[in-house]
This record gives sequence, C-alpha cells and structure tokens, in this order.
Amino acid sequence: MRSEIRLLNEYYPWKEIKLKGARCYLKGNVFFENKHLNSEKFAELIFPLICKEGQGKEKETGDFLEKLNGEFAFVAETKNIILCAVDKTRSIPLFYIKTKNSITISDSAYYLKDKINQHLNEENAAEFMVAGYVTGNETLFDNIKQVRNGEFLIYQKNEKRLKSCFYFKFLHRNNYELPEIRLIEMLDQTFVNTFSRLIKSTSKQGKKLVVPLSGGLDSRIIVAMLKRLGVNDVICMSYGRKGSRESEISKNVAEALGYEWIFVESTAKKWREYYNSKEADLFRIWAGNLSSLPHMQDFPAVKELKIQGKIPENSVFVPGHTGYGCDIPEYCLDNSTNFDSEAYLAACLKKHYNLWGWPYGQELEKIFKQRISKSTSGLEIKDNETLASALEYFDSNERQAKFIINSVRVYEFFGYEWRIPLWDAELMEFFLRVPIEHRINRNLYKKYARDCLFSGELEILKRIDCTTDFLNLKTLEKRSRYEKLLYYRTFSHSYYDEKVNNPVWGRYFENPLISRLLIKVSRYDNENIEEYPLLKTILEYRNKEKYPLTLNGVSSLEYLAGIKGETYSSRSKTVLKPAVSPAKRPL
Repeated sequence: MRSEIRLLNEYYPWKEIKLKGARCYLKGNVFFENKHLNSEKFAELIFPLICKEGQGKEKETGDFLEKLNGEFAFVAETKNIILCAVDKTRSIPLFYIKTKNSITISDSAYYLKDKINQHLNEENAAEFMVAGYVTGNETLFDNIKQVRNGEFLIYQKNEKRLKSCFYFKFLHRNNYELPEIRLIEMLDQTFVNTFSRLIKSTSKQGKKLVVPLSGGLDSRIIVAMLKRLGVNDVICMSYGRKGSRESEISKNVAEALGYEWIFVESTAKKWREYYNSKEADLFRIWAGNLSSLPHMQDFPAVKELKIQGKIPENSVFVPGHTGYGCDIPEYCLDNSTNFDSEAYLAACLKKHYNLWGWPYGQELEKIFKQRISKSTSGLEIKDNETLASALEYFDSNERQAKFIINSVRVYEFFGYEWRIPLWDAELMEFFLRVPIEHRINRNLYKKYARDCLFSGELEILKRIDCTTDFLNLKTLEKRSRYEKLLYYRTFSHSYYDEKVNNPVWGRYFENPLISRLLIKVSRYDNENIEEYPLLKTILEYRNKEKYPLTLNGVSSLEYLAGIKGETYSSRSKTVLKPAVSPAKRPL
C-alpha cells in the first residue's frame, strides 16, 4: 500500500505549490519574522528543510516552525519524505493512519475511517461523552490519530518510519520579575503588534472584518483594538433571545465605537428547524471529525446572515477565543501547600470531565485519570506554580484546541475566513512568562483593559455593562455586602439567560423554560450505544441521580450515537448511508 495525502476540505481550500520534485499543501494564514507569507513564499522556506539529507533535520525543522505565527496547517512531500504540521493551537486539524508499510494523511477523519474496519474505541468514546473531545493524539477510532497543537510529523518513506516531534508546548517558563505597570505596558505593545498583523492580513487586503460581539470582555477588547488602530469598517454581530442582556450590551458597545451592529433573533422554532436540517447533519459530521464535539451555537446565526446577504463574501470572522489564566483555581495562590499529581488530576476531572455526571471511585475514574496523565506526561507537579502551569497546559492542549477553537469550523462551512488574534503566538509567549499572581482570575488581562486600553476615546467602554467582571477584581468572598449586591444584580440576568431560558434549548423543546423543569425527572436512553458498557454506565448513573442535562452533554451523546454507518462524501457534500438518527428530543 502506497502512502497517501488526501485533503478534501472544499469549504476553506488548501493551496498546492510544486517546486523541483517536491510539493506542499498549505491552508491558513502564516507570518514569519513578522512578514505575511503567501503560499509560494512559505513553500520556498519549507522545501530546503524537507530536501535536506542527514542528521539534524528534526531540530532545524522545529526551530523554523517555532518562529511561525498565525493559523495554519501544511503537508509537504518529496520522493523520500512527508512532513506535516499544525500551528500552536491546532486551529486547522490534520489526521493520519500509520500502517506497517505506509502512512495516510488527511484533513478528514471520516475519510480515514472509511479505509479501515474498526469499532468505536469505548474508552475514548466515554471521554468524548463527558469532556466533549478525545485527548492526546487519539480519536474515537483506534488507528486514526490526530496531529496535536505544536506538533510535526516526519515520515521516512524508504525506512517506513514515522517520527513525532513538538516544536512548541504551552508551558510556563522564565517568569518576568517586573512591576505590574511594566507588564501592562509590555502587554499593550504585544496587543498592538498582534492586531497590526491581523489588519495586515485582512482589512488592508480589502477584506471585511466581522466580530461576534458578546457582552463579555474578550470580544470587547478585539473591537477596541481595531478602533484604536484605525479600522472603522467593522460589522459586529450578535444573536440570542430578543431583549437579552448580552445583545443589549453588544449593541451599546458597537454603537459607542460607531460600528455596524447586526442582530439575529434566536427562537425555539428556528433552532428546531436548523438543528434538524440535513445541512446541520453534514456540518456536525464534518466539524466533529471523530475527535471534537461540533459547536452548533453559531450555526443558525451565521447561516441566516449568509442567506440574507448581510455578510460580504470576502469577510473574515474574528471571534474572541482565549484562555489565559481562566483555568487556574484560586487556591493556586497558596504557595505554602505541597500540591501533587493527585491534586492536578482531581482539578482536571472537576473542570473538564463534567458534561455528564458519572460515578467516581469506579472504572471510569481510573480511565479518565490515565488519559489525563498520558496527555500531560512528563510534567512534575510539586507546588502551586507547577500545578497552575499543568492545568493551563491541559486546558490549552485539549479544551481550547479541540473544542473552543474548533468552533471556527462554522465560519469555514459557510465559506468565510477567520482569525483568532487572542491566540497570536506573540501573545502566548508573553503570557507564558507572566507570574501566577497576575494570571489567576485573568487579573493582568482585566487590569490592562480597565486601566490602559479602555482610556481616552475608548473610556466609554468602561461605562458600558460587561458580563465579565473586570472593574472589581476582588474575589467574591472578599467583597463588602454592597459590592456583592452589585455583583448579583449585574450578573443574575446573564446567568438566567444562559442557563435557564436559553433559546438554544429550543432544538429539543417547544417551550424551553417549562420543558426543562421536567427534564430532571425524565430518563434518557439511546439504543445505539447498547453495546458499550462504559457509555451505559454514564447513562444509568444520570437516570439514577436525576441531575439536569446540559446542552453539550446531550449533543455529545447524539454525536456518538450517530457515528455508526456514516460515510462522508466531500465531492458531493452529502452524507451517504446515514445511521439511524438519534432522538433529537430527550422528552
């Protein structure tokens, strides 16, 4: 069997470059030494590395890749070697199968699934069900692997040997020993550099920027930086229940900056229509790629704006995805405690393995702990700083890379580009040197917005409500009674909108609020997973404990139940041999 490179994605096409006995496939947006590279220039830089013979190839390749910035993936091939890599966030996934005599690399895990006859890996499926992704380099099927963030593969064709190397790991090191004001100044310059790169690759090339503007801080920072750097032609979009606090805040921010604001109303009826459509089925298969829970939340809004022609074809979406410091518990400030690997495993289980409840102290706990340990093998946890670093390492490698950032697939699906500036490599390198006391609760990030960015002409952004509490950085326990009352008054409405009366539940219920009150006493079963004892254990535990279901929890079960029998055809963009559809309504 010959080795094969099969890249099928027609939504956001790959570019093929051929040079002197070699070829390279590139997808995405690449910067090298602060210069924006086109595909031909990138190929000219990568080809000498893959054509070089002898020792030292891995180090030289890793050194080059570490200098790259942007959102990208590539596969390069000569007669002797195949080299592939993804960026530092795995924003564009790659998958592969390694057999005794060959390797097959693809952007479609379903294409690889059709080449093998394998059963679902039950342990991986149980992890997917409760976390929303499969950790490490694994997928839902045994022999299908994924390239991890910051990883590159070199396959020697003659020796039939595959080597995996990391050119980047999200690990804290060489902390700055600087006063807070100096850190804020450095962060400000880093933001200017980051958004200058964004503008260079988008609006300066005639592309329209579209910011999904929520009521939170991250997307507000994005629009503030764009305004500060002179980008005046921006579309801000919001969606949700009519009159929701998130959308009202979004509108106020957009109007304060003079940006166009578009709102897409979400209703239960719309959600049922879109969620149960064949197009949504196709999206779930393509976006999930047997490794990540498909992110459906933006699907109806982007689809509706596309149909209505309100978003130009050359638009670039700029979502506010970021994760710096948000995964560190407050107790990590205690440097008098000797933390160990058990504290790390317990924190990971609580934070990440929670889409479904499951019985601790039994087989599932052992399996999940083994998978967490394998994902972050080699890390020594001995104190509060190493614990915090390990928690952020797991979060960036797994939840951020495979669930949060993977949500950009919806923009690709409807033919749009995207950028994730808050995961810019220069920003990452900065935060990887920020001491723990400034990372917990994202304190430095929030102080930067409050005291630096939102000043002068942008000071109005401090006076508009925000669902991120960035004005008062005290922990809730340390606030006065008056401060607590202000907090609860400010954030109770957002909690109600998100957790209780979220119209996204309309994909299951005609009346989301009333129907969800009944869900606690209802059973949830699915005959498609009867042959998998671990998955049945999770379901039976839920039916016994009668805890409320989460949206992502229901979605993860549906995705697993729908896998058997599906074949994805990229050419026709259809699902062939569809499996028995899982029930779309728990009640």
